Amino acid sequence: MDIQKIKQKLLEKRQKILDSLEEASKADINEKTGVEDSADIVTSELSRETHYRLTQADLENLYLIDLALRKIENGTYGICEECGAIIGEKRLEVIPWVRLCIDCSQNEEIVRLFQQRSEEESLYNIIPPTISEEEETKTNQQLE
Repeated sequence: MDIQKIKQKLLEKRQKILDSLEEASKADINEKTGVEDSADIVTSELSRETHYRLTQADLENLYLIDLALRKIENGTYGICEECGAIIGEKRLEVIPWVRLCIDCSQNEEIVRLFQQRSEEESLYNIIPPTISEEEETKTNQQLE
């Protein structure tokens, strides 16, 4: 594995992200103001939300790239943070900022899916059950 080549790839991706964030920041500053109808407002809000999500993803990737660059410097690049196994070269070539081997990455995804499902189920547990009209009428009569 050519560490210098990977380092160069990481530095190039890092610069692309920084350029993209700078460009997005300039676009926010130059955003038009004035009279907008409701469709313009909705479109603007959707655009802002999409931009926010992309920016968050870019910031996360920037963090992971910086982490990978530090690992290259301290000699721990290519080692899975979870189990300590060597991460495959092909995986590192495709995603040079990857932190986990394939097995640990799959396990993390399974845990994330279970957590998401659990959170969704807990939302349903706080919603009170609906009652039928008959039960509602009976309850109202008892209160009178």
